[in-house]
Amino acid sequence: MPLFGACYRGVVMDAPGNVPESINCHSCGAVLDLAGQVGFTHIECKACGAASVVPLKFGDFLLLNVIGTGGTATVYKAIDVPLNRYVALKVLRSDLAADAALVANFASEARAAATINHPNIAQVYSFGEVDRWHYMTVELCEQGSLDHRLTKLGRLPEMDVLTIGLQMASALRSASQRGVLHRDVKPGNVLFNQDGVPKLVDFGLAPSPTEAPRQDGERIWGTPYYVAPEKLRGDPEDERSDIYSLGATLFHALAGQPPLDAAAAAANAVDPAVLLRASTPGVGERTARVVARMLALDPAERYGSYDEVVQDLSEAMDLLKEAGTRTPDVEPSQKQVSALHVVSILILCGGVIWFVWKYGFAAFHAAHRPPPTTTVPVEPTQ
Repeated sequence: MPLFGACYRGVVMDAPGNVPESINCHSCGAVLDLAGQVGFTHIECKACGAASVVPLKFGDFLLLNVIGTGGTATVYKAIDVPLNRYVALKVLRSDLAADAALVANFASEARAAATINHPNIAQVYSFGEVDRWHYMTVELCEQGSLDHRLTKLGRLPEMDVLTIGLQMASALRSASQRGVLHRDVKPGNVLFNQDGVPKLVDFGLAPSPTEAPRQDGERIWGTPYYVAPEKLRGDPEDERSDIYSLGATLFHALAGQPPLDAAAAAANAVDPAVLLRASTPGVGERTARVVARMLALDPAERYGSYDEVVQDLSEAMDLLKEAGTRTPDVEPSQKQVSALHVVSILILCGGVIWFVWKYGFAAFHAAHRPPPTTTVPVEPTQ
């Protein structure tokens, strides 16, 4: 299939597929002639005036727009025509099709994610090839990534971070139970669907249960701020490596900035808990301790399983909820002073009432008593 020009953010780019001859208006159903149109632009319906996206036809899919681009692939919002549903369609760049290792890794991503069924992992629907374009279709998550939210907001409330962390830990536990490591947990790989549910995506660095880990020589896969120290050293990885990356992700969400990368942290012997409290003074003590343990430089000092991570994150959430509903305690001396004030006011009010009752009513009766009758003596008659 030849490349066809398409527009993304105002730039003409190469994209798979061709503009179809026509489509139906999404508003009134009228047939729209697409001759001479460019993909991902808009065309106005002559019948009702509604604007429709000019799609690209790619196998059984209609590509509507670009969601994101990476070093090896582009992700499109698409319509799966036979099933009539929206999907995210991830397409490997055509110039990389000759790289057998990258193609194998792309297939590994699809297989790894497809083995896991979890509400916080984006579901992989299919994998295939159209005219040497390798693709996979994935559950569509259009509400941006955790990375986008942090860029916009700086940091997230502690309860939101704990909630996301608990869901991601549960998702990674499910993957680990099937022998799958993610190997690139970071804010950019946590997407949100239409309902705001976080979904872990991009298992592209993860070997499937039936495949041996790749030998990449000195090449380090992953984003430095979130890469576990043992990975930088070239030591074997296990689920504790993903736990470290999740801890770094939660640190970023709480503090508004990523932690030191593992190499810098090791060189400076920085305690993650101290660093977190310094950048986020209001963070809960239990939350700080959980994240710090996840970020321990020595894997033996981290959590040994996701069950422990889930339990401690849950307890940190419970403590935060309890703190939010508890009325702050008053110091005993303050209580005593307050009680004395109340008693004094009651005594004063009682005195005023008694005074009014005793003297007020007497004064009232005195003011309204009739004047005394004066008897004038009568002179006797002569």
